[in-house]
Amino acid sequence: MYTTRRMKCMASLLAGLLMALSVGAAEKGHPSTSAQVRLASWWMTRHAEKMAVIEAANDPKKDTQVELLMVGDSITHNFDKGGPGEAVWQKHFAPLNALNLGFGGDRTNHVLWRLDHLPKLKTAPKAASLMIGTNNICWGSDHPRQAADGVQAIAKKLNAMYPEMKILVVAVFPRRRELTHPHRKEIIELNSHLPKLLKDIPNVSFVDIGPKFLDDKGHLSKEMMPDTTHPSTRGHEIWAEAIVPTLKQLMGKK
Repeated sequence: MYTTRRMKCMASLLAGLLMALSVGAAEKGHPSTSAQVRLASWWMTRHAEKMAVIEAANDPKKDTQVELLMVGDSITHNFDKGGPGEAVWQKHFAPLNALNLGFGGDRTNHVLWRLDHLPKLKTAPKAASLMIGTNNICWGSDHPRQAADGVQAIAKKLNAMYPEMKILVVAVFPRRRELTHPHRKEIIELNSHLPKLLKDIPNVSFVDIGPKFLDDKGHLSKEMMPDTTHPSTRGHEIWAEAIVPTLKQLMGKK
């Protein structure tokens, strides 16, 4: 097991070694589909922690299993200890031997880099859940189709890594309270591209649970997402209740 100090050192080394790799990475195509590292120390430390979990799962002497990958940004990150979804994770996802690969602030290009730089699990996960793209729209300069192309690229990457793994792509959650907000409209458009972009990737399915967070007028309630982006504990529970039965089915679990 890595100590915090050791992981920080590892993160610093990785940041220095990979700085050159990040330069011009986004120039090889549109940024949404071009793997790109983030050099924030917390981000590299978190990546090192995930590497350590996978290395432990690959060690027959250790009792660590990874059967489900939860891939995303801060919305998924918030299932972690101290986040509003912590209890929901322990109830619904920990029993599925899930690994939280949600990183706050990530866009599709950052997820592509992380997947490229993770050790491969010797025993393939049974399933993965992917929900990413909101930051491409709201904090980046991507058009909805460009962000959707990034989601497609990640789904293809996951399929290439583990061809037998089932992948559940979850539509990007609604953002902002009002239907007329540009971000809400752009996310709706992003999601509209996904069924066609994903349909030819083996073992990939798509689900849109966004309406579950809205009231009868289509508004995003404070109860579900207090900051109009990140689900509350209740929002995380609704999310889990909506996808866990499907994930269990995909994983062959009762």
